[in-house]
Amino acid sequence: MLKDWAGDRRMRTFISGLMLGMSLPALVSAQIYQCEQANGQTEFSDTPCAPDAQIITVDPARIGGRFDTGTDVKLWQPAERQTTRQYACPRGYINSTQMRTFRVRKQVQQGMSSKQVRYVLGDPDRQQGLWWVYEHKGEETGRYEIKNGCLARVR
Repeated sequence: MLKDWAGDRRMRTFISGLMLGMSLPALVSAQIYQCEQANGQTEFSDTPCAPDAQIITVDPARIGGRFDTGTDVKLWQPAERQTTRQYACPRGYINSTQMRTFRVRKQVQQGMSSKQVRYVLGDPDRQQGLWWVYEHKGEETGRYEIKNGCLARVR
């Protein structure tokens, strides 16, 4: 029974101390005084600097707040770019690994751009209208029709 009374007393002391600790910040808050000096300058002090000192009310700074309220600045953002590129030819974009494979195999596909065909096969030996003609040792090895910058037919 005596032990219960001692534990109860410790708890009361702890709670009393906690309550006192929580009320201290309100009691410790300092006041700021504003005084007008004889030469016209304004003085601020934490103690009354003249009989006619005025008490200034200041809201305390809170941790985690912003000091620059009211000065929001718009940051420059670049114009939004189009993320998907539009290709004029039906085959569209071909990644570099696939393009190297086509080049090694000397293989083209309908719908490739003329630039892609030129990368795979090289420059044509001659052009006949819309047709690119490739030759090897005087013999024709391939004929490719390029319409509007795209491979339309292979003959």
